[in-house]
Amino acid sequence: MIHCKKKGRFCDVECVLLAFFVLICISCETSMMAQNDVMLSQVGAVPSLLNPGTAGKSGSYEAVGAFRKQWVGFEGSPQSTMLGVNGEVAFLKNFHGIGAMVVHDKVGALTTMNIGLDYSFHIELSHGLLGLGLRVGVLNTAFNAGDLHPSVDGLDDDYHQSSDPLLEGSDDSGTALDIGFGAFYQSKRSYLGFSVLHLTSPRMEMKSGAIIKRRPMMALMAGRKLREDAELGIEARSGFQTDFSSSEFDVSVLANIRRKVSLGIGYRLQDAIFFQLGANLLGGIFVGYGYDLCLTDFRSYQSGSHEVVLSYSFNIDVERRTKRYKSVRML
Repeated sequence: MIHCKKKGRFCDVECVLLAFFVLICISCETSMMAQNDVMLSQVGAVPSLLNPGTAGKSGSYEAVGAFRKQWVGFEGSPQSTMLGVNGEVAFLKNFHGIGAMVVHDKVGALTTMNIGLDYSFHIELSHGLLGLGLRVGVLNTAFNAGDLHPSVDGLDDDYHQSSDPLLEGSDDSGTALDIGFGAFYQSKRSYLGFSVLHLTSPRMEMKSGAIIKRRPMMALMAGRKLREDAELGIEARSGFQTDFSSSEFDVSVLANIRRKVSLGIGYRLQDAIFFQLGANLLGGIFVGYGYDLCLTDFRSYQSGSHEVVLSYSFNIDVERRTKRYKSVRML
């Protein structure tokens, strides 16, 4: 557990909340199973993927893109792309975060497209910044029969047919309203986030009459700076996601060298070790690369997972808040 020196009651509260967060995640260990939603090991660089309350939290405008190819070498493995933009604006003597996000996820013949608009109301507290966010968008699921391959090694019999009449012309799709909520708090040394996505259990009625439902997903994220100076910054973070059927829990440590290069290593429970490398380039550009090394028996069928994150931060000459609680770049 992270040790806090005596700096007042608030620091003690932060430590208790972080410890409580970890205990909640560990208590769900027996239910750790498969991927719930789009998975990104570098989610710290793209927190808006899971939490609309993070919109505009840095005070700058940011455009970000991420791509993940999971389980390379395994046919039909998940492939995800995310594009987003967010920033902070001043309106009616208050500060607000706004953003937009598009997520495309493909697994085999099934493709999911999620488009959302984010709004976050920012509350300046004595020790940090609280963002309360809402996401409203649409969720589309499509089935592409052309991506299926019923034939195996050229066989053509009752069990392996080069052309299956049941699959011909069976492309299908459906769309539903999607709503999410998120809260995100950050101080000079710590951050905590809670969100619930797909809050309304979107029900997509396909053209064929089939119905696909998306379960609500709860996500928690937490982190704390263990050291911060011009030469070396160290941050510990953890994340937890669950759709109340299966769950994911990860912990990681990030080293930020001279605020230019970031190196990280993490562990996803019952799944993989992941490694991260990032660089802050000139002009507000950040590039990050991540690699997941599978630890389960499934590693024999694939060669790991790769992901790339690219972001660009910029400022617009508008009214800005005088106090800012800004975390180091989190991979």
